[in-house]
Amino acid sequence: MKIRLLLSTVILSLLFSFHATGNIVFYADFEPGSKEAKPNAGVNDVKKYKPENAGTIWAEGDFKGGNIGGKKSMTQTAEGCGISGNTPLPDVEDFIDGMIQVVFSFGDDDSFGVQFRRKGDDKGYLVVFGYNETSKVILGDLADGCCPSGQCLSDCGCENGGKEILGVDHGLGGGLTQDNSVPYLGRVEVKGSNVKVWYMELAEVKDLFADSSTLGDPVLESDKATYKSAGTVGVWHESWGNGRIDSILVTSGAGFDVDVKDKLTTTWSEIKTTY
Repeated sequence: MKIRLLLSTVILSLLFSFHATGNIVFYADFEPGSKEAKPNAGVNDVKKYKPENAGTIWAEGDFKGGNIGGKKSMTQTAEGCGISGNTPLPDVEDFIDGMIQVVFSFGDDDSFGVQFRRKGDDKGYLVVFGYNETSKVILGDLADGCCPSGQCLSDCGCENGGKEILGVDHGLGGGLTQDNSVPYLGRVEVKGSNVKVWYMELAEVKDLFADSSTLGDPVLESDKATYKSAGTVGVWHESWGNGRIDSILVTSGAGFDVDVKDKLTTTWSEIKTTY
C-alpha cells in the first residue's frame, strides 16, 4: 500500500511539474549567460527585438537598483512621438489567454505599455502604463486606432480623446522620478474578454512570482476584449526616451504554477536586498 501511494505521488508530481514548465512561454532577463531565459538564451539578445517603427532604437543598458538575478536591461534610446510604437517579442505569436508581466523604469515623463492578441495594425489590444505625462492605466483597441506607430496617445485620441476602452488613474501620484531610479511592475492577465491590470512600485511587491491575489485589487479591469484570436505580444512605448525594460514574462495561462514559482523566486530575495 505504501509503495502504491509513493508511486502515485511521484507520478502526480511529474505530471504537475510538466504542466508547470509548459506554462511559461517567454522569459527574458537580458543577463549574459542566463539560464532562466525561455524558450532559450536568444531572447536576451537585444538585437532580436525588431521595432515596427524604425525610429525606436533598443540598446543594452544597466538597471539601477539591480533586477531579477542581475543588473541589465533593454533600453530605448530615441525620443519623440514619431519614434513611438510596438516591438513584438521574439517568437511569441499565438497568445490568446495568459499573463504578461514586465519590470520597467522611466527616464522621462511618457508612457510604456504592452500589446497582445495583435494581428497587424488593426487587430489586438494595448495596455498603457502611464506616468507623469499620462497619469492613467489605459486599455485600448487597435481597431479603434489605439495607437498607430509614430503617434503618441494624445495624437491618436486614446489618452483623453474617448477612443480608449477604459482609462483609470494609475494611483501613483504626480511628480514621479524620471531618472530610472524607481522600478515598477506591470502585470496584465487576459482570460477571454476579461483583462486585469496591476501597476505598482516594485518595492511594494512581496513576491514577484506569486498569484495576482497577493497584489491586491487590479488598477483596471474590463470585459471588453472581445477580439479573441491568437496574436503576438509586444512592448509598446510613446516617446519613451531612456526607458528601461527588464524581466519580461509571458505565460500561456493566468497565474503561476508552483514549479514555476520554485524556479524563479530563488532570485527574488536578491532584488529585495538591493533597494
